[in-house]
Formats: sequence, C-alpha cells, structure tokens
Amino acid sequence: MTRSGSLEGGLFMTPRNTKPIRSPDGLSNGPPAIPTETETITSLPPGAPASQMSASTASDGEPLSPTSLDSNAMTDSVDSILGKLTVSPQTIPEGKIVEHTVTSPVSTEGVTSPISRNSSMRSMAFGSTRPARIPGSGSRRSSRRSTSNSISPAHAFLSSWTRENPAVEPAVEPKPDDEGQEIGLEGERYVIGRRVSSGGFGVIKEVHSITQAGNRVVRAVKIVRKSVADKDPAENEKAQQELEHEVSVWRHLEHRHILRLHAVYDTEYATFCLMDLNVGGTLFDVVRKSRLNAIESGGRKGLEPKLAKKYAYQLASALRYLHQDVRVCHRDVKLENCLIDMTVPNAETEGGFLRLCDFGLADFLHSDSGGDDDSPERFGLASASGSNYPTTSSVIGTLEYASPRGLSVNRKLFETAGDVWAYGVIIYTLCTGDLPFKDPFPARTVDRIMSADWDHTALKHAAAGADDVIDLVRGCLEKDIDIRFTIGDAMRSSWFDGAREPEEGPVAW
Repeated sequence: MTRSGSLEGGLFMTPRNTKPIRSPDGLSNGPPAIPTETETITSLPPGAPASQMSASTASDGEPLSPTSLDSNAMTDSVDSILGKLTVSPQTIPEGKIVEHTVTSPVSTEGVTSPISRNSSMRSMAFGSTRPARIPGSGSRRSSRRSTSNSISPAHAFLSSWTRENPAVEPAVEPKPDDEGQEIGLEGERYVIGRRVSSGGFGVIKEVHSITQAGNRVVRAVKIVRKSVADKDPAENEKAQQELEHEVSVWRHLEHRHILRLHAVYDTEYATFCLMDLNVGGTLFDVVRKSRLNAIESGGRKGLEPKLAKKYAYQLASALRYLHQDVRVCHRDVKLENCLIDMTVPNAETEGGFLRLCDFGLADFLHSDSGGDDDSPERFGLASASGSNYPTTSSVIGTLEYASPRGLSVNRKLFETAGDVWAYGVIIYTLCTGDLPFKDPFPARTVDRIMSADWDHTALKHAAAGADDVIDLVRGCLEKDIDIRFTIGDAMRSSWFDGAREPEEGPVAW
C-alpha cells in the first residue's frame, strides 16, 4: 500500500495496482477504487474512533462501506485468518516430500510455502508451488551443524564435542618414536613397544619383529631425538655429537659380555640404535638387593663369594677384550653400566649374565693422548687436607670410581689404567656391599682416592679371610700406574679359580 493523502481530514491508503471505480457515465471520478485481493483501510471522518476501522475482502468492483463493519466482524475476520495460517503438528516420514499450501483469506488463489526443518523459523515463499525436500533425508535426524552430506554423523558429533568442550583436545598425530610406530629398513622392520628407561635426551624402548621363519624377536632401541623442545640448539647439537661418537666406537665391538649394537637408523627426527634387550637390571641393583637382605644373610651386605667371583670375572673378560683386542678404553666403568641378563638358565640360583654397556666416553687408545702437560689441575675445590683438586662436575665419569691420576691431570686420559682402578672399586663393592671411597662430603672422597685409603679389614672379613681377593684389589687400586695391575694380570689371580670361562672369540648373536 502507498499513502496517497487525506480526504476530508481522514487517512486514505492507496494500494498498488488499483482499479478505478467508474461512475455510471463511465468516467473515472473521485479517489482510486478499492483493489481486489488486498486489504484496505477506508477513510474516516475526523475524530472517528478506531473501532470503526476494519479489514475485509471485497470482490472486484464492490466498494466497502465503513458502516457495514463493526468490531465483532473485525474480530471474526482476524480469527478466521489466524486459523487458516496455523499449521497443525504432523509427523513427517523419513524421505517423504512435504508440501504445505496455505490459502490466504484475502486471496482466491493458493500460496505454497516450503517449510525447512533445518531452520528455526518457517520460511514462506509466496507464489512458488515447488515442493521442499527435507535436508539430510537419508539420515534419521539432520544436524544443524552439518554443512556437507559427505560428513559422517560420528565426525559431526566429535567435531561438535570438541567445539563445545575446549578441554577435550583433538587427536595428535603420532611421532616417529611413539609406541606402535615402525623403524628399520626394507625386510627388517621393528615395531616400537613400551618404554624401558629414559634420560635427558634419549629414551630406551622395546622393539618387536618377526623373522622370515616366523620367530618373534624382541630387542631394544635407544632413541635420541635431533631436537628436544626444552633444550637449546647448542645442547641438542652436543647430544647428537656425543651419540655419533659413541656409535663410532660401539659399532666395532662384538663380545659375549658387551651389549651388542645391531644397527643404527638415522632419520631427520631421531637416531635409532638397535641393540639387545636386557631383562634383569644392573649390577648396582644386584648389590642393593644384597644389602637389603643383609639380615637374612647373617649380616653380609655383599654378594656370596661364588656370585661375586662370577660377575667379576665376566666384567674382566669384557675389559680384556676392549684393552687388548680392539684397543679401547671405556673410561666409565661402574656398577650401573654392567647389565645383568636374568633370562639365562638357572639365573636365580647361579646368577645372570653380565654385559658391559654405555660407550659414550669410550675411545680408542692413542699414542698421544693430547694435553699440554701432566701438571695438577687447579679448580678451586680444597680437599680436607688443604690440597686443591678438581670439582666433581669436572671429573670424567663418576667421582667414586675415578683414579688419582684422573683427578690430578689437566687433560683427558686415553689409557687403560683408569679402567683397572674402577674395576678394583667394583670388586671391593661386590664383596663388601660398600664403595671403598665414599664420603658424604665430596672433598673427603677426593682425599681418600688420592691417598688410596680403603678398608682392608672390611674386605678380608667379607671375603672370609681370602687373601687372594685382597691381593687382587690391592693390585688394581695401586696409585702408581707403572706397577698397577693390567686387566690381564687381574684375570690370572687365583681368586678366580673355579669361576673362569673358556676364552672364546666373538660370539654370533
């Protein structure tokens, strides 16, 4: 409708597309005529009450008289319109085309209105007779969040769950060293299993494989990532260099009492070192267990003499191979680096099988070990006697296993004498259950090492008066490296009678 103006002080609404009311003489006279199929408001005298206004339908050419309508007729007309517009609830079968035709009370023609179930409001398209199909009719219920029929209901639900629950994190892409991932080359693939142990830059996990014959193989893998999130680039680079150095020595070693390195897989993400899986802990664990059971063993904190001899000889066999066959010094011999395999037969009664590991500090022997001189190092740590010795952080290896020469020179030592000293420390500990050079204060520990001050009486008591073991330990813990035992001298000790193994070449694993 358009507002055309006033007539005798009243308001006259002129609709579009009107037909003029013709006078008997056929001429157009007066205001535009009331149109068909439309609602109009007739003119009223000034001050006429609103109740005299009404709406109705008129046939073509029939004018409306204001006096012909009252308030009751207006109310009936409105109720009639609302009744015809109301769509009663109905059940829509799945996949059925739905048509809704609403007949306007002011029109003699039908108006078709498609109703969308996806919208919270019903949309009416006048003048359209095209039926509306229920979106997503292939499913029992349509999701308002779905924008494509290719999205599965499960995916839509999980997506909405993630959006509505910020605490629920989406699935993370697995990393190459996660459990269940594969490593290896074509024809030799391994599936990564559970974690065995971990350190600052690396982790050791189980790996599983099946041979061509159908046999299951379980080994271990040492994983060192190329980049660790909480480490700076310099530390990551140093860790990679240390691993490369360890592998450069380790790959040449093959002995029954040395943990074997089978393969190395270098990727952009990490370096994977495939090795034998050890089940049984370390020699440190064996000694600790013996100490805990001291009351049941009559107060003996160390291992039984037979078992102590067995493990000591196996370690000596590994060191002899390193020193004499491949000319390598380990430089970090200690209880924690001696693995004990308890899967061998009769391990609980006769002991396990020892394998030496961790070659991160190992190196080949050189005629020139480097350094400027053999003068004592001055690091500012005053010992209990007033002498200055290196701080514990500057010691290569572990302080309790360090030799006097290793604490006093200003260079790295590439010699076997340090390994023999550490070997003597291990023999003493296996027999007594205590380290020979141990004090709550590191400065006193350094003093005891420099003076080679260890308890001969405790060793004699633990070894049941065996002088052979005392002579062996004394030869290994000799301050003067010129008269200190070599590993060959140690293996010839009579203390090992009855515990010797046949010397064999490299064993094929």
